[in-house]
Amino acid sequence: MYVGNVTTPTIIMTGEQDMRTPMSQSEEYYAALKFVGVPTKLLRFNDQYHGTGSKPSNAMRTMLYMMSWYNQYTLDGEVSETSEDE
Repeated sequence: MYVGNVTTPTIIMTGEQDMRTPMSQSEEYYAALKFVGVPTKLLRFNDQYHGTGSKPSNAMRTMLYMMSWYNQYTLDGEVSETSEDE
């Protein structure tokens, strides 16, 4: 409903068996972000529910995907704090 307000590059990671956020909702959100031009990526994890910690390989994969994503949109991987007043 508020996807038009989103401007931050967004990565969506979801388990295919997630019952809190069903895959269809993740796919809808991803498509809406793409439609309004927000840089976005959708990652689907097999045999996972809400979260990716039940399998060590998926937990490690999550960390690597997140690190790669943040490095794309930050300088040297560092996130700087900014004020609304600046």
